[in-house]
Amino acid sequence: MGAISKLSKRLESLSEHVMYLLVAVMVISTFAQVFFRYVVFYSIPWSEELSRYALVWLSAIGASYGIKRNVHVAVDAIVEALPAEIQSLVAKINYFLIACFGLVLLIYGVKVSKLNMGQLSPSLHIPIGLVYAAMPVGGLLIIIHALALLSVSQEAQEEVEA
Repeated sequence: MGAISKLSKRLESLSEHVMYLLVAVMVISTFAQVFFRYVVFYSIPWSEELSRYALVWLSAIGASYGIKRNVHVAVDAIVEALPAEIQSLVAKINYFLIACFGLVLLIYGVKVSKLNMGQLSPSLHIPIGLVYAAMPVGGLLIIIHALALLSVSQEAQEEVEA
């Protein structure tokens, strides 16, 4: 197992824990808002914003996690009908294109995050750039997971040829 695969495995585990935490934040925040609004008759001004920002981060991390676990929706009927060698080539091209997409997210996500660091969110008063930072973080995770899958695909191909 190469270094990139080990890093990917560790980041997968970390991503799971962060996603659990983000879901808990969303559930607790939403529950508290509903409770306070209908029982205490006071609305928590920042709960909706916190839930929304947690969902943004959950989506970015979850997208990379889905790539690592290979659980994204795919139409693979044509690929499955191809010979094994061609399937392997298509998988490599797929992982390469996914890594390229992650690179686009990383590059432009950094630009958007920097651009919005001066703007504060209305209720939480945190820089909006921190919310947008989910995009480059997700992009970096996508790159790492795609490269790990590409290296595993390459190692499997070399074992078959040996």
